[in-house]
Amino acid sequence: MRKQNLLTLTSTLLIGSALVLGGCGNNGGNASSPSVSPASSPAGESSSPSASAGGEPVTLTAFLFNMDKRQALEETFKKFTEQNPSITVDLLVNDQDYYTVLKTKIASNDMPDIVMGEYGDLLELGQAGHILDLASDAYIGNYSEQIRSQMTTPDGKIYGIPLDISGMGIYYNKDLFKEAGIEAFPKTQTELREAIDKLKANNITPFGLAVADGWTLAHTLFTTIAGTADDVKALAENAKAGQSIQSDRLKQGFATLDLIYGNADPQASSNNYNASLSLLAQGKVAMLQQGYWAYSSIIDINKDAKLGFGAIPYSDNADDAKLGVNVNVSYAITTKSAHQEAAKKLFEWLTTKEGNGIANENMKQIPAIEGVTVSSNPIADDILSYVNAQKVVPWSQVLMNGSTRVEAEAIMQGYFFKKKTAEDVMTEIAASWAKK
Repeated sequence: MRKQNLLTLTSTLLIGSALVLGGCGNNGGNASSPSVSPASSPAGESSSPSASAGGEPVTLTAFLFNMDKRQALEETFKKFTEQNPSITVDLLVNDQDYYTVLKTKIASNDMPDIVMGEYGDLLELGQAGHILDLASDAYIGNYSEQIRSQMTTPDGKIYGIPLDISGMGIYYNKDLFKEAGIEAFPKTQTELREAIDKLKANNITPFGLAVADGWTLAHTLFTTIAGTADDVKALAENAKAGQSIQSDRLKQGFATLDLIYGNADPQASSNNYNASLSLLAQGKVAMLQQGYWAYSSIIDINKDAKLGFGAIPYSDNADDAKLGVNVNVSYAITTKSAHQEAAKKLFEWLTTKEGNGIANENMKQIPAIEGVTVSSNPIADDILSYVNAQKVVPWSQVLMNGSTRVEAEAIMQGYFFKKKTAEDVMTEIAASWAKK
């Protein structure tokens, strides 16, 4: 398989694009934990930290929500243990009600060693004293300045480490597009509407949708907010201050949601995330809005699927079509952990070229550490084509807290079932975003 240095190109993007959410580190992408720092390999070295020498065996408990990456992470942590024999990592995974369970663990003083979350979640946990500030740990220097800017809070803290960057857009089946006579992925709402008409004329279902898993619908709202904002960070700050998020561009963006929701698989209302991936992989639908994280699962279903990845058009101006690209979820160390030094040794290894390369080769993701080389694939190449053209926007959901993202699920399910209007959605999500 062809190899390509993925993140070097991404870092070039981050310097000059809207992805730099705060030049002074006053916004962010994701966050995590520790405070006492171990020695780490310089970013330019590929050697890993030395194996743990003697000492009592330590088992780290990591409470995570990315079920689809469980096997990949288990394989990654086994490689770490091979080099650090006295440290093992046990995974507890909950992809249904993660934040509810996490709050229960906090209340019952039953915290794991490692947790994960978006920037907004970890900011909240860090400010409440539940996870450690990693900003002074030496391995944080393994990230580029641009990536660190997405990890840093307004007061200079870093609560988590991301392993990868990711994109959010629309997967499309190239064979079905060819069958319907569609020569290129749509860049405008009019082109999207025309593509849908061509697909339907050829008895091809245009979109897959997973209404039963509300987070997938919430993501369609988050990309609409980001894809129609002039400045996502400024919009988030205004929303937190209680201001309206409504705009003519956002209202027009809902026309794209209507095209997706109104031309979905007949079983959309009962489909879950895995069912929607199967529909795309098996060629039963032509398109699916999802993130890059889904690619490995799609290919596991059908390794021969010929797919592309495009930016979601929210207007009739082709220049407005930009792909959502951001550092992905981050991993944090809890203040209640009795094994903080062991957890930091793991984080140190995961941020070396060797450790980050192993993790992303296993997960089939785009590395967050610059200069790491992993196997390429068509979807990563498509994401990087937007990156190189600086046609990207940051994610809006990383600037929300977990409760807002959860509330967005029911809000968008209400929109799908026509129980809420676009005005209702914009008003309700803004009100949730403003909650302290």
